[in-house]
Amino acid sequence: MTRVVHFYQPGPPEVQRIEDIEVPAPGPGEVRIRVAAIGMNRSDLLFRAGQHPMKPPVPAGNGAEAAGLVDAVGQGVDAFAVGDAVSVVPHMDPSRGTYGELINVAATRVMPSSPHLSPRENGAFWASALTAFGGLVDVGGLAAGDTVVIPAASSSVGVAAIQIARYIGARSVALTRGAHKVERLRQLGADRVLVAGRDDYASAVMAVSGGRGARVVFDPVGGAAVPGLAAAMASRGIYVLYGAMSGEITPFPVAEAFDKLLTMGIFRLDYVNRPDELARGRAFLDAALAAGQLKPLIDREFPLARVVDAHHYMAANGQVGKILLIP
Repeated sequence: MTRVVHFYQPGPPEVQRIEDIEVPAPGPGEVRIRVAAIGMNRSDLLFRAGQHPMKPPVPAGNGAEAAGLVDAVGQGVDAFAVGDAVSVVPHMDPSRGTYGELINVAATRVMPSSPHLSPRENGAFWASALTAFGGLVDVGGLAAGDTVVIPAASSSVGVAAIQIARYIGARSVALTRGAHKVERLRQLGADRVLVAGRDDYASAVMAVSGGRGARVVFDPVGGAAVPGLAAAMASRGIYVLYGAMSGEITPFPVAEAFDKLLTMGIFRLDYVNRPDELARGRAFLDAALAAGQLKPLIDREFPLARVVDAHHYMAANGQVGKILLIP
């Protein structure tokens, strides 16, 4: 018997249950993983609450990210062997289920872990880093000398975005709602840190960018702040939206877009269905890891049995970096 987390109806963190189940042998095309660390993501909270575009089945698992060791392989799996260190490729669909001690995963959703990271770090790295790479580089085309604005910069994706911008040679302006996070974000490499409701975004971004404005805004929040951020952008900049944490309708910044010929792009973490893009992102991140320029920041670890507490902690938005569940 092994412990997993299930919930039977959408709701608050307390709907989650720790259950003991018998995990079957992996089916054809599957691998069974003994989990070492589970990376939590904001989508886990939305999915559990029934607020995600993809609705949970009944009963539902949760989690789309984990790292560990291959425990068994199913028929037809040649790419992995028992004992291999692997990570689950982060995905965005209803078949979630990494919240467990032992999990079966399609081999197409598994990749070798990085030798440059510990098992816990592998569990904390890939969703955040692939999201930051995809939004900044693939969609945004961020390059050396550019300036990028990063709302919600203390999230694990925000931290990865700061590191990737620095690795590329771009300048980053980090936005946060917590004044107590300013110094930590500076230490992580942000060129400027601004506090929501206190600082003038437009003038600060113009100062950092030498008067050109931000060529990329990399935003998981959306909502009413979008036009103000667009006003701080450079001509022909791209506004990359990868989330909707505000819960508000996100307007297209028509006046700013027409004035500066801006583009608004969308990034969704869906590398399982885009293998060519996954290979490109993995190569970029492997090179940055080997150069010592990327490293996940783990804010706090919770035992799997305290999954309810972990969800409350993430919802409070007090973290800087990644929250892990440890089986």
